[in-house]
Amino acid sequence: MKLGILITTYNDEDIIVRCLDSIYNQLDEIDFPIYVVCVDDGSDSPLIYPHFDILRTEHRGRSYARIEGVKKILAESCTHFLFLDSDMVLPPGFLKKLKTVIESYDSDGFIIPEVAFSSYNNFWTKVKVFERNLYRVNYCRESGNIEAARLWKVASFPGFIEGLEAFEEIQPTIIGIKNGLKVIKIQEIFIFHDEKKVTFKDLLRKKSTYFSCMVDSEKCSKWDIIKRYYFFRPHLYHKENLKKYVRHPILAIGVVLMYLILTMNFLWISLSRNLNKKKDD
Repeated sequence: MKLGILITTYNDEDIIVRCLDSIYNQLDEIDFPIYVVCVDDGSDSPLIYPHFDILRTEHRGRSYARIEGVKKILAESCTHFLFLDSDMVLPPGFLKKLKTVIESYDSDGFIIPEVAFSSYNNFWTKVKVFERNLYRVNYCRESGNIEAARLWKVASFPGFIEGLEAFEEIQPTIIGIKNGLKVIKIQEIFIFHDEKKVTFKDLLRKKSTYFSCMVDSEKCSKWDIIKRYYFFRPHLYHKENLKKYVRHPILAIGVVLMYLILTMNFLWISLSRNLNKKKDD
């Protein structure tokens, strides 16, 4: 076994170093080779980190950066690879446990639960952290799965879709399941995910960009995305989460409100795009 880890970064040096440190601090605990590449997608200030391979590219977007990183991992003859976002942090002992997971399950892809957190305490940050942690239930089914498998056998990995800058991390999972690959969700390990500060204005702007990309893109199935859209996600109705709604009614109402507003925003973007296309035709 040789593990490759891929991280991409763009103008977030304040948080990417924390992610890289969480990997580096575990290297003495493991007995297998590891290759770590961080692709700097044209940040204004080039990332410097002496312990790992830093690949600097021109700014083209995260999908291109990830594709370049996968090329490096292939060149290093890794058997498995894990891709992370810059705002993720590996908990202590993660890499040691990861090897046990790979040896215990014969699977092409692994969905690893994410534990959301934030140092901020405003309402929408608390709502987003609460909503993100609803995914932690042990649920994985093709019809409703919205989580990305971040750990893959290199030989099985379907690849990232070039130029797709929204929902790009879930596409390998969707494609892999369609092609008959085995993708499972594990509970033995988890990844910390920093939601940072969330304001409704920033959330709406970010999701509007994602929705626009999804509507305009011809590189992914709209149905594959829509059937995993907000209220259609089965994990929301898992008994463990139903108990959370009762314990935290204000946050649960916040999640419903967030979903309703974002759904209206999605419908507005879709309608606007369709009207513009008809005018152009």
